[in-house]
Amino acid sequence: MARKEYPNNTSRKNRTLLFLLVCGIFLLSAAKVDGKKLQLKKTPSPRTLRAMARVYMAYGEYQKAQPLAEQALISAKNENASDTELCSCMTDLAYLYNELGRLQDAEKMCIMGLRLQEKVYYENHPYIAHTLTNLCSIYQAQGRYQKAKDALNRAVTIMLDSHRENDKAMIPFKVAFAKLLTAEGDFEKADAYYQSAIALINKSYGPNHLYTATVLADIAKLYTLQQRYNEAERLINSSVATQEKYYGPENHLIASSWLTKAEVCRAKKNYTESDRLIEKALSAVKKKGNAVIFAKMRQRADKIRSVVPAAYTPVAKVGK
Repeated sequence: MARKEYPNNTSRKNRTLLFLLVCGIFLLSAAKVDGKKLQLKKTPSPRTLRAMARVYMAYGEYQKAQPLAEQALISAKNENASDTELCSCMTDLAYLYNELGRLQDAEKMCIMGLRLQEKVYYENHPYIAHTLTNLCSIYQAQGRYQKAKDALNRAVTIMLDSHRENDKAMIPFKVAFAKLLTAEGDFEKADAYYQSAIALINKSYGPNHLYTATVLADIAKLYTLQQRYNEAERLINSSVATQEKYYGPENHLIASSWLTKAEVCRAKKNYTESDRLIEKALSAVKKKGNAVIFAKMRQRADKIRSVVPAAYTPVAKVGK
């Protein structure tokens, strides 16, 4: 799946996504004329199915996106669609499977998409670089850090063939390196990559952009690992304020940031607020029904809650 972009006009984005979803649902359902069902003669194209799946993915509705993305690939194969359409279906599914925690399926699909892209596009095409970044994320989730680093290094080499080091297009690759280094425990180098990325992000998107808030939340999470709680608090408060403005105050897409904020509160002995944020995050994620994401969130929440003074009794946990 191509890298995420966050337009400045959120209302326009929401209207566009809603329009695509409504159109897609119409295409997939039977229309009614005078109370009778009229079956559509033509099934949606692979591109239409992918567009619908991407709408759900944009809102973190991965389980709803899955059947649409899978049907898109099946349809593309059955209709002898172009190789460009096939590899788009494959890379979208790889991204989706990664988010669902189906890492072996994600790896297989990503490599298949990558091989097809290498056939379709020229050697150093940016699409290949972005697919390699997705593959890096999959390897990272598997704990295969060297393979993740190899994929990301190749992606950066491809991008530098047509871009300068400090171009806007290099931002997601800097962020990817920062995340990988954080996972490896190399916090100092991770911070350096984040600082390079956030400087470009502020210049390209501005301080109040959703993408800015997303990366600030990542940096705040890194700072909690380094026990730099005052800096983490400043960043996560700014991030959550922007995210809640875009998504609304109860959206599950903010859950990770709430947990970071809960960890900072815990470190500052504000245990009541920490517990409130943990419950809010877990409840929001649980409602979406993604068991993999909920399990990861609960594991992180349990780790945060493990820092409890002897005289403190935490609130009841959200059930499994």
